Amino acid sequence: MKKVMAIVALIACLLAGTFFALADSAYPPLHDGDLIFQTSTSSQSSAIIFASGSAFSHMGIIKNNNGELSVIEAAATVRETPLKDWIKRGLLKRTAIYRDPRLTPDKARELLSFARKLYGKPYDIFFSFNNDAIYCSELPYLAYQTIGLPIGTVQKVGDLNVNNVVVRKLFQSRWERDIECKERGFDFQQCYDYVLNQKLITPASIAGDSNLKMIYSNYPLW
Repeated sequence: MKKVMAIVALIACLLAGTFFALADSAYPPLHDGDLIFQTSTSSQSSAIIFASGSAFSHMGIIKNNNGELSVIEAAATVRETPLKDWIKRGLLKRTAIYRDPRLTPDKARELLSFARKLYGKPYDIFFSFNNDAIYCSELPYLAYQTIGLPIGTVQKVGDLNVNNVVVRKLFQSRWERDIECKERGFDFQQCYDYVLNQKLITPASIAGDSNLKMIYSNYPLW
């Protein structure tokens, strides 16, 4: 119950300012490889918020092509989205941007080169490392790992706040399509227990990495 109340308070803080115009404060100069976070308006966003205890339910990688800013993201597929369009999709246009000071221009080019190899891969609704699909925080996690700069902390699904109706409802809507459970002939409870032991990386875990520095946020109380 305490966790649920904390998350309700988090959402209330997030919505603070709904009745006030959001100032379009200028972003600092953005670099290749910067990480951008938002609160998605997708149907699964509330489950991610409840599970991770963070307002960050979607993220991507900034690409700066001579001033043309875009976000490399795992959405329906891994793709590039113009930054302005990406921001508009988020709840109340809230965004936070983090930078890794360890990321040199050469490393950033390597990172974007790796990310481009993933373009077109489908979105992973099962948040698994064990398939060819990619979910939002898996994309930067893999990209940074490839260039020797690991970010975030991998957790078991069961270590998150999953014991609530919001997360369980999302699982109930998807479990029968989970290939790993199908291959093992699992029923609902067996699949649920199996998934609880799976590992994943969340946007909240990446944002909480001590190597990253926040360079912009229009979230209240951030």
